[in-house]
Amino acid sequence: MEDNGRTLGTVQWFSRVKGYGFVRPDEQEEDVFVHYSAIQGDGYRNLSQGQRVEFTVEDSPKGPQAVNVVGLDVGESESVEAYI
Repeated sequence: MEDNGRTLGTVQWFSRVKGYGFVRPDEQEEDVFVHYSAIQGDGYRNLSQGQRVEFTVEDSPKGPQAVNVVGLDVGESESVEAYI
C-alpha cells in the first residue's frame, strides 16, 4: 500500500454488462470488489482484465471495496467516444 492510502493492483475481471468486477491489490491474495461508479473519469467507465489501477480500499457491509479507482495503463480506459 502507498503512504497516501492508495493501493496499486491489477483488474482480475470486470463485466461491462453488470458494471462491476474485482481487482487484486499487489500485496494481497484476496480480490477487492469494484463497482463502475467507483471508476474515476468522464463518459463510459470501464476496466479491462489485466489493467493496472490505483485505488483506495474501504470497508463496506459486504467486505472490502475499491473506491476512487484510476486506470494507470494508457489507452486501456474506454470512453463513449470510442464507440462513435
